[in-house]
Amino acid sequence: MSATEDLLQDHVTIRRLQVVIEKCYTLLNENKDIPFGDLIKIADIIEQFVDQFHHGKEENGYFPETEGKDGNSEEIRKFVIEHEFGRRIAKRVRIHLEEFLKDKKAREPLARYLKTYSVLFWTTRQKRTGSLRTSRKNDHCLAWKKES
Repeated sequence: MSATEDLLQDHVTIRRLQVVIEKCYTLLNENKDIPFGDLIKIADIIEQFVDQFHHGKEENGYFPETEGKDGNSEEIRKFVIEHEFGRRIAKRVRIHLEEFLKDKKAREPLARYLKTYSVLFWTTRQKRTGSLRTSRKNDHCLAWKKES
């Protein structure tokens, strides 16, 4: 599997997480209970898988290798900004999750930030998947490939 295909597979996993997040913020807005453990796992997955692992692969490998090719510099700059925006939203999710764990009445801010993160996932994924599919055609140009 090439590095680009590996990133595309991550996007499939992130899309699955987005579906779970959508369900959670909908249930929170409907004043229905969600197990605290599930909400904690979602926040952990956002921080560890999405940001540290996946975004780390993009920022430390994919972006530096593709930035100067085919005029991608501006597009990559936008993706890095979106990563930072996602980190800020994720911090707010964690803060409001901690508040919700102390007081179940504090569900609205948590639901709002989960929805904001979900919308960011969707919009970023739409742009990035198209970009990665284009790059996959030229994947032989990438110096970094996932080792088999």
